[in-house]
Order: sequence, then C-alpha cells, then structure tokens
Amino acid sequence: MSNFDETMLKRLTKLEREVERLRVKESGKFIALTTPLTSTSWDGDARSTTTKTKIDLSAVFGVPAGVKAVMVKIALRDSGSAATSCIFQLSGVSSGTNYSLTAQASPINDRYAYFNGIVPCDANGDIYYMATASDSGTMDIYLEIWGYWL
Repeated sequence: MSNFDETMLKRLTKLEREVERLRVKESGKFIALTTPLTSTSWDGDARSTTTKTKIDLSAVFGVPAGVKAVMVKIALRDSGSAATSCIFQLSGVSSGTNYSLTAQASPINDRYAYFNGIVPCDANGDIYYMATASDSGTMDIYLEIWGYWL
C-alpha cells in the first residue's frame, strides 16, 4: 500500500468515527419547525374508509428519512359524522390495532375537528394511517408536520 493510500485510509477512518460520534450525539434531538411541512396529498383531499396505509414521510412531506417520531397537526371533517363515528388514526407500525394518535370527526356534519400529537415512526421514518369515514370520499383530512425527532 502506498503512503498516499495509507494516509487516505487513516483520514477516511477518522471521518467515519466522527460521523458516528455526531450521529449518536444528535440522536433524540427535537427539530421544531416554524413553518409546517405540508403535502398536496394531505391538504383536504376527500378520503374513504381504509385499513392501515403507509405515508412515506420523506417522499410526501420532505421529512428527513429515518426520523424517530413526528409532531402532527390534523384537521378533519366528514359530511356524515352526525350519523356515525368517523375516526382517523396514526401509528408507527404497519399491522395490528396499535395507534398513537386518534382523531374523531365532529358530531356535527362537515364541522372541522383539530388534533395535535406525537406519532412514533417505523425504522424508515414512516407512519401509517387508518380512516373510518361515513361513506366513500366523505372525510376531508389536512395533515401538517410541525417537528420531528432525529
């Protein structure tokens, strides 16, 4: 191995150790946003009843990949919520009935209800949602990301 190669290998090893040190040091840090991360996929679009479905936060909202949790604001309404219980739930796991945040539509048709909460993410930094709407395309949902944990 040449002297140049050996020097570069030492420098690369030192840089790798420094990156790992910084990663450990930053773990658990909360990043508060003064302007929320939003998405045209979650700006009041009408939704129907669905089973757990993944939201890829980095692709849809621009959240850094691999975050541990997100602070979410939900605004929702359903045109038939007076007659039935309409809910929207968020989770960090893809299966089962575990949800960390549940939002229930107002008992008055088409009246917005607002919720805030923290949702843990899966290993990739994604979350899952489940909706129970009164009918097909009756639940309007806005999601905003106001912060995240590294």
